[in-house]
Amino acid sequence: MHAAVRHRILLTAVILLAGSAPLHAQLFLEEIVVFAVDTIPKQTQVLQLGKSYEFICTGTFTFWDNDDGDSVGLVDAAYYREIPPGELGWAGLATNGNNGFLINRLPIAPLITGSGPSPTYTYTVPFLGRGAPAELFIEDHPPFSVDRHRDNHGAIRVRLFNVSPEIVIDSSAIDFGEVELGDRRDTVIVFHNEGYGPLIVGDLELAGSDPGEFAITAADEYTVNPGDSAMFTVSFIPTSIYLKEAVLRMQTNDSDSPVITIPLSGTGVTTLEAGCRADLHAPSQQYSDIPVTLFLNREGSNTTSYAFELEYDETLLIPDGVDTRASLSQGWTVDMTVLRPGRLAISASGGTPLSGTGTLFFLRCFAVWNPPPVSPMILHDLQFNSGNPRALAVDGAVEVDSLCNQHLKSVRYIGTPQLRQNHPNPFNPTTTINFWLPRRMQVRLAVYDSGGRLVRTLVDGILPSGDHSATFGAEALPSGMYVCRLEGGGATDSRRMLLLR
Repeated sequence: MHAAVRHRILLTAVILLAGSAPLHAQLFLEEIVVFAVDTIPKQTQVLQLGKSYEFICTGTFTFWDNDDGDSVGLVDAAYYREIPPGELGWAGLATNGNNGFLINRLPIAPLITGSGPSPTYTYTVPFLGRGAPAELFIEDHPPFSVDRHRDNHGAIRVRLFNVSPEIVIDSSAIDFGEVELGDRRDTVIVFHNEGYGPLIVGDLELAGSDPGEFAITAADEYTVNPGDSAMFTVSFIPTSIYLKEAVLRMQTNDSDSPVITIPLSGTGVTTLEAGCRADLHAPSQQYSDIPVTLFLNREGSNTTSYAFELEYDETLLIPDGVDTRASLSQGWTVDMTVLRPGRLAISASGGTPLSGTGTLFFLRCFAVWNPPPVSPMILHDLQFNSGNPRALAVDGAVEVDSLCNQHLKSVRYIGTPQLRQNHPNPFNPTTTINFWLPRRMQVRLAVYDSGGRLVRTLVDGILPSGDHSATFGAEALPSGMYVCRLEGGGATDSRRMLLLR
């Protein structure tokens, strides 16, 4: 050449936002064609910081022998493939800063994917965006050349692609709501690759204040191709009540979102049942300790307070205080206030959560016999803590035995059948009924509903003396009060049973 042919190109490109263009394995952004006699710079837009790009370079400049005796040379995009006569160089020599093809002032030969000369004159050069133009510099400057521009032909074609992944996730925060202790609630997190290169997601972990209340079911690492999606499961498995919080962290190769943090929350809840049994008895003209019972509790309920109002028959019972000895509330502060005759309020608190089930406390009452001698024991506005655990009140009854009735019971015990209270009570859906016969006799054991209608006959025949039992199943019956009646030896005995679903 009579003069050096220099081709200098400033090349940059803009990343298209996810969803603004159809998804492909790579997003074509720009093409620059540099001809052998072309000296015009080309300019586009900025390559975004941290994004991945690929320069695909193909083609050659060719300088050949002709009638004028010009020299022959062949230079491809990165390596000399032939050295023209009269020029200095070695075949296969990589281009350099004085003679060749550079990106950001560095020869592409050591940057290309797959080293060494390409037989197809095609090279892929990975490039990481720096938030500024990427300078593309192509120069053919043989040190000794007599070529003329009119003899030069060919071109180097440079195409630019965006090959960055773009993660889009369908949940910025997850609230599992209320979940019963012992249960779990799952949610599926779906993430999409709306970019132009493989998306890699991994290193999933839980952190925050309550990571042990949550669980992840996921692979160690995900590789998601452009346009594809993947998913994993996050679960809330509360072991105690109250609000639980954690964060889910995941690492990605998306330069916009290298670390994704998803807040997690959920509230552990449970339901406790408390009230009075339906088979309570109190002798008249005496003080009795009437148990108030915690029927259902669950580990992790963390119950440190309860309150309710109790409705009773003021003509039968005269409350005189509470006793927490040998009860679940032992060591607690339990206050009783008579609001009016027939209605009292209980408020209790303690530093140690209630553990297990059994008697919450004893209500000390003086019993007076009046017809009818049965006082309801109905709980109103039962609350544990500040509403968590949730509360289910169980209503019961106390039968006041007259002095005459107490005497008859003591006499009857000697020679008449004895019906004992069913267990459990309340029950759902089956309960066991035990009874005792003083001698061999004809007996009938039957269950009636609250309206006196026969529900089922459990025993009807001759049985030997001693202890006996029968099972009552109420699978198809509604909740409510039922009466079990034992008839035999000219005597009748009955017990109330509460079916509570």
